[in-house]
Amino acid sequence: MTAHKNKGFTLIEGIIAIVIMGIAMVTLTSFLFPQIEQSATPHYQARASALANAFMTEILARKFDHNSDDNGERVRCDDNAHPDDLPVFTPKECSKELGEDKVQGTVNKEDRTQLNDVDDYIGCWVGENRSCTDPRGNIADVLGDGINEQYKNFVVSVNVFYDANFDNQADDASVKANRRHKRINLTVDAGRYGTYQFSAYRSNY
Repeated sequence: MTAHKNKGFTLIEGIIAIVIMGIAMVTLTSFLFPQIEQSATPHYQARASALANAFMTEILARKFDHNSDDNGERVRCDDNAHPDDLPVFTPKECSKELGEDKVQGTVNKEDRTQLNDVDDYIGCWVGENRSCTDPRGNIADVLGDGINEQYKNFVVSVNVFYDANFDNQADDASVKANRRHKRINLTVDAGRYGTYQFSAYRSNY
C-alpha cells in the first residue's frame, strides 16, 4: 500500500508567509515609495533657483524708485539739490507708497515691459494651473513673452519694502533716512516640492 503525503503549506507556514509579506510591504511603503516621490525634488529645486535668478536679475536691473532720474539715475530721489551752475534736474522725493505706479491716484495696470522700478513687481506671478491672492500676471521672460506653460504649478511672489538697517523689517517710509535701501523678498512656490525664498537689496545710488 502506497502512503500519500499531503502537499501544500501548513497553517504555520502560511502565517509565516503572511508575516514576511507584511514586513516587506511596510518596508516598501515606508522607505522605498517615498524615496521615489522625492527623486523629483532636486529637479524642482533647480528650476525654482533658475526662475528666481531670472526674476531677481530683472528686478535689480530696474530703477531704485519711480521718482529716480530716467537717465541712468544720475539724479537720485531724495538727493540734495545740486549747485545752480550744474544743469541737472531737481531731485524728487522717493516714493512713500510702494507698488504699481499710479496715474492721478489710480493704479496703472502696467504691461510687464513697462515695469521700470523695483517695487513695480510687488505681487505674485503664476504658472499654468496655479492662482494666487494678489495676481499680477503669468510668469514671463524679460521681453514679456509668457513662459507660464514651462513653469506649470509654480508661483513667484515678490515683496519690496524700505529696510535702512538691513534687518528684514519694513521701515517707516515717511522718514527720509529710511528710504536709502529697498529689500526685495522673492518666494518661489513649487507646490508639493517645496517653497524657496530669496532676497536682495537695491540701494539708492
